[in-house]
Amino acid sequence: MRSVGMRLILAATLAALPASAGALDPSWTGTWRGTLENYPGKPGAETVDVEFEAGPLPEKEGDCATWRTRYSSGGVVRHLKDYRLCRLAGEGEYVVDEGDGIKLPTRLLGDTLYSIFKFDNHLLTVITRKRGDALEQEIVSADDQPAAKGVVTLHPRSVQRARLFRAQP
Repeated sequence: MRSVGMRLILAATLAALPASAGALDPSWTGTWRGTLENYPGKPGAETVDVEFEAGPLPEKEGDCATWRTRYSSGGVVRHLKDYRLCRLAGEGEYVVDEGDGIKLPTRLLGDTLYSIFKFDNHLLTVITRKRGDALEQEIVSADDQPAAKGVVTLHPRSVQRARLFRAQP
């Protein structure tokens, strides 16, 4: 059993090594539209439409870009995340600035952006990637547990997934 745990730790460590690409692909820039799916879903829940806008991507330390998401249903905007994506000094290092002093460290590993943070007693992992002609974002939520020596398991609670396609000009 200990051997399996060590292999898992080794695999996770290797996956966390810096990627060779240090900047986002400029093709992420633009307006994207699609729908949000929640797992587990609620029977009879309204469809949530998503519009995501990525401004010209930051190229050097201190540069920031629009990173705005609108959630709507029935043609009415229900929630707006008016964030900024800012470039930091390290290779592939960014921060999502939510405003009000909340800044989420974000890292580009390969072709995917990762951000991991805690909110109350939940651990959330945000994964954003471009796959083919789609921009995908997943938010995985798990109940947080206190740290301990060895492996600490976390129970996944939910996944929100948006699959977005470039909006026509």
